[in-house]
Amino acid sequence: MAKLDEIAELLTEEIKGFENSVNRMEKLKAFLMTYKVQADTSHIDFILKEYNDYQKKAVEDQHKLMANVVYYIKKSMTIPKWAVKLFVGLVVCVILVLGFSIYKVSRISKIEQEAYGQGEEKAVAHFRAFFEASPEASELYQEWREPQSKK
Repeated sequence: MAKLDEIAELLTEEIKGFENSVNRMEKLKAFLMTYKVQADTSHIDFILKEYNDYQKKAVEDQHKLMANVVYYIKKSMTIPKWAVKLFVGLVVCVILVLGFSIYKVSRISKIEQEAYGQGEEKAVAHFRAFFEASPEASELYQEWREPQSKK
């Protein structure tokens, strides 16, 4: 029987501990039932407002960039490929003509010297032939060229 009393005493203590736990749970339940939880969203509101401001600024920047792009697109003009090729061909032709003209102009002094030399040779040959054909003219020329005495 002693064992039975011991077991009953243990059970009584366990029941008292259980009752204490239940009482604490009831008090906690009552406290939690009366406790009002208020959601504090001020921090989240601040973050969302900051993000909203950032997004507005980004959208405004994009609108400005888009306005610049539209402005430059409206201001620009498209040129067909054939017109570009024609222009390049004309520029090449002009450059070739200018180069050839500059080359020819730079050779003018050389050509003039050659022509002068040829003309001189022809004139000398012509006068030589003339003097050989008429010896009287040759003598008169020699007298004129070297006067012997001035009187």
